[in-house]
Amino acid sequence: MQPIGLEALRTHWAPRDVATLCFVVRDGEILLIRKKRGLGAGKVNGPGGRLEAGETPEACAVREVEEELGTTPQGLSHRGELRFQFADGYSLHCHVFRADGCDRAPRETDEAAPLWTPVEAIPYGEMWADDALWLPKMLAGWRFEGDFLFDGDAMGAHAVRWFDPAEALWPLLRPWCPNFEVFEHAPHFTVAHARAHRAVDDPEVGFIKNFYLRDRKGNPYLVTVREDRALSLKALARHLGVGSLTFASATRLREDLGVEAGSVTPLAALNDRAGRVKLVFDLELLVYRDIACHPLTNDRTVLVPSENLFGFLAQTGHIPQVVDMRGLGPEAEGAGSTG
Repeated sequence: MQPIGLEALRTHWAPRDVATLCFVVRDGEILLIRKKRGLGAGKVNGPGGRLEAGETPEACAVREVEEELGTTPQGLSHRGELRFQFADGYSLHCHVFRADGCDRAPRETDEAAPLWTPVEAIPYGEMWADDALWLPKMLAGWRFEGDFLFDGDAMGAHAVRWFDPAEALWPLLRPWCPNFEVFEHAPHFTVAHARAHRAVDDPEVGFIKNFYLRDRKGNPYLVTVREDRALSLKALARHLGVGSLTFASATRLREDLGVEAGSVTPLAALNDRAGRVKLVFDLELLVYRDIACHPLTNDRTVLVPSENLFGFLAQTGHIPQVVDMRGLGPEAEGAGSTG
């Protein structure tokens, strides 16, 4: 066949098939499969397959997960597109989705065996060669488009374009951090993982964890605390004078703050243009010179001077409520009101 270059994949290229991949991500794990038949048999991948006549990519993603694993993905979000040209003439256009969960436990079928895998332990060596280029950044919160030339299993020329969710953040942040530096690192999915891949080692930097919560009436709260803080949601709810606090869904997080689970950050307040989200901030963080924040994806960190962070948040229309979190740990769940 006449060789096809990457530019052709972006212009007059017409794929033989259109397909989907869907990755269910929840509680720090990703649902993968060991594919039993078809293209990529024996490899590890996300569930997926070819579109049927008249089918939308969203409908195909749901159907393929149901057929391969006997479960229905929920909270579907389109994250990217992949274009593949193989040396033997086969060509494929693939839509990539992320899902926030599934309605029941996946089961093995004639097509695939389910593999719940920690996101920091994805077996890229058993997957298609392109997966290691885009899957980590997709999980970190990026959208993307990729073009790939393959000869059998061997990947040749390739290019990936990224769409930065922080594009609108940088000009708003710069007046408060005129010389800020973006530290790139492995995606941080848990506090333990963040500590193992720390981009900055400075005792004057406060490292944080964030909770996206909702009260009984559905009002959203973004709670930012020290990364080593053990926090009781019951005690915090009493302190704030609300009936209860529970974790909001990943779908609500995406709709309200425009970030993926695992990339929650106070800087995402800029996406809450309606001003619905109430910010709650740990008092003890104010002793640090800088606060380490993810800029809407969890594979980067920026240091925001603690004295300027609230100025940035005020610019987005948010004034955090500062709370002394001492005494709001799990041991306070059975105690009386904390004020």
